Parts: sequence; C-alpha cells; structure tokens
Amino acid sequence: MGARDTCCSIASPRIALSPELEGTESMPKHLVLILGAGAAGTAAAQVLKASDAVSVELVTRTGELPYNRTLVNKGVAVGILTAEQATVPAHGAVGDTAELVDPASRTVHFASGNIARCDALVVATGSTPKNLASVVPGAAEATAAGRLTTLHSLDDAVRVRSVLARQDAPSRIVIFGAGLVAAETASLLRERGRHITLVARSTEPGATAFGPEIAARLAAAHQEHLATAFGRTATAIEVDSAGLTIALDDGSRIHADLAIVAHGSTPAAPAPWFAGVAVDEHLRTRYPRVYGAGGSAIHTDAMLGTWRIDHWADAVAQGEHAARVLLHDLGFGADPGPYLPRSPYTALIHGRTVAGVGMTGGYGSARVVAPDPLVVVHKEDDDSIGAVGIDATASVFEWIPRLHSGARVPG
Repeated sequence: MGARDTCCSIASPRIALSPELEGTESMPKHLVLILGAGAAGTAAAQVLKASDAVSVELVTRTGELPYNRTLVNKGVAVGILTAEQATVPAHGAVGDTAELVDPASRTVHFASGNIARCDALVVATGSTPKNLASVVPGAAEATAAGRLTTLHSLDDAVRVRSVLARQDAPSRIVIFGAGLVAAETASLLRERGRHITLVARSTEPGATAFGPEIAARLAAAHQEHLATAFGRTATAIEVDSAGLTIALDDGSRIHADLAIVAHGSTPAAPAPWFAGVAVDEHLRTRYPRVYGAGGSAIHTDAMLGTWRIDHWADAVAQGEHAARVLLHDLGFGADPGPYLPRSPYTALIHGRTVAGVGMTGGYGSARVVAPDPLVVVHKEDDDSIGAVGIDATASVFEWIPRLHSGARVPG
C-alpha cells in the first residue's frame, strides 16, 4: 500500500480523514503538529491545548514512552527508581518516528509510511548522546557486550542498573566526562559503594559546563573522593569475561566492570535538520510557522551568538515560548518577545549543591561575585547572562530576573 496523505491523522489507531473532507467546516482551523514528547514538546502542547484556536497532535518516536530525563541518572541508573516511575503522562502522544520533513510545505513523513500536513510545526525532537564507538578501538565490541554505555535515555539507565545489580562485590566503574551528568552520576554511585574512576579529556574538567572557578572546586572534590584521570583520553578498550580493560593515552590501563560515557549530546532531528534545527531569537526557523525548541534547537541571536542548551528546565521554557510565538504568529496571542535563557538547574555532587541559571560554562566572561559560598556570574559585554555557585542556591537563583536585563555585575 502507498503512504497515506492525511491532514490531521498521524498513525493508527487514529482514523485517516478522506481527501474530500479536507477544508470542510469539520476540520480544525489550525492544526499544530509537535514532533517530540519530551520536555519541550509536552510543554508546547500544554500551552497550545489551552487555546481554542488550534488543534494539537503530539508525536513521539515509535515505541517510546515519554519520560523525565532528569531521572535517568538521578533515579533509575542508581537503583532509586524503576523505569516506570520515571515515565510521564503521554498527553495523547502518538508513537511514530518522524523521518523526513518538507519544512516549506510543513509536510512530515513518518516511519509508518504516514504523511501529515499541518498549519504550524514545532520540532522538539531532543538530542542524542555522544559516544566512543566510532573513535576508540574496541568500543563497539564493549558496547555489544553490555559493558560500555551512554547515560542519556531511559534504556541506558535500565542497562546500567541491570549491570550493577549483577555485581556481588563493589563494582568498578569508569565514567568518561566531567559535566553535570558525569559529575553527579559519579557522586551518586560512589555513595552506593561503587569504585569510580572519572576520566576527563580536559585538564580543567567541567570548565565548559560550569566555568573555570566552579570546575576547579569540583575537580578538587573529585580527586578527594574518586580515582581520577584528568587530561586523558581512551585509546583502546578490551573486553573479556572479567570485564573491561581501558587503555589511556599516557599508557596506563584501567580495569572496570562497566564504563559510562557522559560526553554531552548532539541535536537529534529528522531530515533535513541533521545538524540541529536553526532558530532565531524568537525560536522561529527560516520557514513560516515552523519552530524549534529544546535540545534539537541551535539558537542564533545578535548578542549571544550561536548557542545551545540541553537540560530539562530550559527545554520546558523553550517549548512554552515557542508555543506562544506560534499563537502570536497565527494571530491569537501577544508577542512574547525573544527567548532569553534563565532556567535553573541543580545537582548534588559529593555532598555539595551546584546550582546554575541561564548560560554558564563556555558562554561569556566570568566574574566571582561572592567567594564563600562561591557564586560566579557570566556576562556578555555588560549584560549578565548566567550565574552558578556551590552551596549558594538562593544567591544564584536571585539572578534569574536580572539576567538579560542589563543588570550590573558587582565588581
């Protein structure tokens, strides 16, 4: 059978409308299709469903249940939560992977063979993890053996949990990376009696995530509580019945039961957006009534340049903002203005709370505004764009309304 071209039906068990019904009064006046049922997609859907002017179809990947990604490493991987406890309401999402989009006509081709056309499109398909398989000899074999994994999805978390459950003695775990997920996961697993080696490519691990001042404090804490190999990369991985042997570029070798790769993520989007969905400061693409939000979106604006943030709270905020811009463009709401990242995050690392808001790490220049507890504000020109601190959550969150407002940074 050929592909079905429907106006608002996406996949079974939905009933496809016959072509002669298109354009009749029974059709929704404005159909909005949202690709992705993660944080950004579901947030956009909730805003849009509050409007009587639009009909919303939310589509996730085939066979995927929406879940809270913050619970992947915080809960499921370390055995605190089950996979079921990390899932979130599907909000009526249809499971059918979007494979190809014609953004000019807002036509989406799905894995099932279905084709859908819409009046407005939000692409919120999230991200995919970086891994070692293509660059390190033996990594593909270690992955196939279940000894090497990323920690990005719910499936990844279940894989880690299963390996740890089979270990009678304290497991030897290597974690590649030093960003938010790597640092927090290392701390959580150490607290549960696992022997952790943290391997970071940089001699300033975590600087691109937190900035150099915060990263230096965290590096010292890692060295106090974990085995570390900073400024090192893996050159080969061997797998046998006893586990893994990881060779580093200084000639040293690490024996482990499991290795976790936490090197960040890259955008995941259907063709033609393999490198991410380019959006302007309002989250519009260059195609009319096509928007991007969340981990799949690559932002460009006059002051902040090109940037991307991939964490839950910011994805929620982007999804809500994209929905409000969409409603404005359809003539059903006020202009929300440009999207300015102010979303917060927190992580507990070796008993210390790291809190951040807005754009930190590799964005802008950094200034210490309080030494103890440490608070660092990031700025671009004279405008504050982010803040991060250790054991200073209230002080950091006070910066939320001051970001992107021209607020003066002390000192």
